[in-house]
Amino acid sequence: MISKVIIRNFFKQYLFFFLIVQVFRVLFFLVYFDKSIQNNFTDILTSFVYSFLLDNSATMYLMIIPFFLYFFYSIFQINFFLSANRIYSYIMIILLVIIESSNIAIYNEWGIKLNYKAIGYLSDPTEAIRSARLSVLIPGLLTILFLSFVLIWGFKKFKLCKLEKKPFSLWFSIIWLFTMPVLIFLSMRGSIQQIPVSQSQSYHSKSNFVNTATVNTSWNLFHSILQNSQYMDVNPFVFTSLELAKQRVEKLYDYPTEKGVSLFKVENPNVVLVFLESWSGDFIDELGGDLHITPGFSKLTKEGFLFTNHYASGMLSHQGISAVFSGFPSTPLTSIIKQPAKYHNLPCFIEDFKNRDYHTSFHFGGQLIYGNIKAYIYYNGFDEIIEGADFDGDIPTGSLGHHDEFLYDRLLEDINLYPKPFFAGAFTLSSHSPFDQPVNDFVDKGGKYKAMINSVYYSDSCIYDFIEKAKKQDWYENTLFVFVADHSHPSPYEYPYYSKEVRKIPLLFYGDVIKDEYRGKTFDSIMSQTDIAATLLSQLNMPFDKFQWSKDVFNPQAPQFAYYGYDNGFGWITPTGNFAYLMGGKIIEYKFDSKADSTKLTRNGKAFVETLYQQYLDF
Repeated sequence: MISKVIIRNFFKQYLFFFLIVQVFRVLFFLVYFDKSIQNNFTDILTSFVYSFLLDNSATMYLMIIPFFLYFFYSIFQINFFLSANRIYSYIMIILLVIIESSNIAIYNEWGIKLNYKAIGYLSDPTEAIRSARLSVLIPGLLTILFLSFVLIWGFKKFKLCKLEKKPFSLWFSIIWLFTMPVLIFLSMRGSIQQIPVSQSQSYHSKSNFVNTATVNTSWNLFHSILQNSQYMDVNPFVFTSLELAKQRVEKLYDYPTEKGVSLFKVENPNVVLVFLESWSGDFIDELGGDLHITPGFSKLTKEGFLFTNHYASGMLSHQGISAVFSGFPSTPLTSIIKQPAKYHNLPCFIEDFKNRDYHTSFHFGGQLIYGNIKAYIYYNGFDEIIEGADFDGDIPTGSLGHHDEFLYDRLLEDINLYPKPFFAGAFTLSSHSPFDQPVNDFVDKGGKYKAMINSVYYSDSCIYDFIEKAKKQDWYENTLFVFVADHSHPSPYEYPYYSKEVRKIPLLFYGDVIKDEYRGKTFDSIMSQTDIAATLLSQLNMPFDKFQWSKDVFNPQAPQFAYYGYDNGFGWITPTGNFAYLMGGKIIEYKFDSKADSTKLTRNGKAFVETLYQQYLDF
């Protein structure tokens, strides 16, 4: 039967490509044997398990052309289609060898996986050849030729593109045409899960060397190219000379260092930092809302320290998380957290806590692969990372994972076992679509936002319950709680997506570690998520100079401004006005106290995004 022959050969060809990747992963570990032996052998073995989804995705991309060629052969049985498949396979084998070999070589120089920057470097091959040492270049080329020859020989040996002519079957051709694309698509996407496959799928070890080896090289390379293809080397936000833009940004951050308020009673408090999914300032009475859906949070503000003019750096969770931990603003058009090749240029204040002997952790009730958050969290070396799969199997789940009440219960359970001091990060999910919290609706208002409003009400009740339970623990009196939204969300007020009102989000410091005179107080200066790093580290007497985009907002000399990015533009907020800019030269929101203010502050905002985006490109 033609069906058996084609199905067998298709999957043999798939397996051949798949095994090539495994061979190069083994070679990677062998070439860097000195690093391999420094790591847990179990982590190295399991890298072949955690790599499966990306390897499978990358391999199925390669099988798209063979799928069509086998389909046409099933109808016509002309050797031309087999010959075309054979030539295609030879080309893909050589391409895989070049990509995987280059990855091994580049890791020695850069310490990262092959990415789009290497493509830019190779755009001038003569320069690349001149800069490469002959002692490296010649053995490298010989290795590529040898491995290509061996693999092509193996391909021929297994006769993967030689089929016997069998009786034609129209039914098989029809079934093949309509079923295989589904299998291929699901494999490329990473199965039927809600979140498509990403590099995060492969991150599983505390060793970045092991994680680097686990991520599929070809998938990572082409994802990197797609992420940067349009603006790989070109800054789309050029308003003046880069030198002048940098000077203006440097001037923004050039102010005297002066110690402002000192909030805490103790020197090294424990820290629990909770990212609140999609919490808008509109949902909180103390920030100007009148929906009355966060009564628990309102009670906490009366005992905590509330920042009333705090703005999200971006529009998505991964942008908010990197803005807080790394103090790096969200860029329009793209996101730095989705590109592991750039991580080594990003600071992360978890390192500062670890240097103070803090035990560090991060908890999430769902899948951290969204937005490549998992890769970022693993890269930055948290001591313990807990996500949905690590919860007990009998705990109820929603569409996205375990709801907030169960997240907080697990967080409390784990914290009770931590050495002191500790830094515990957590990320809620119940206030994310589809808003399937495990309780009945609390309120019957909000129109099309009703489900969102009820999810926030539920999330709020979980926060208050968490704090009440935490008060009974022996570590509570020495613990600072930081509640901050990852980003905002549309609300019944229906502000335009680019407006500053949509970017306003809560930030609350809470706990007995706050001095009595500051409890129940507010801080009204304009600030961004990126300022949390410098502000928090300053309060803990930790250095924060490496966070160049972050400012200590308690320093009375620090200027007040907040930048935010969105898909195709950015916004700029100051005490005397604000504006929002759309790519193409259009300012779509413009509110200033005076013309003089508008000229100066528009110039500063444009200089900020130009300098920021150029640094993103340079990383």
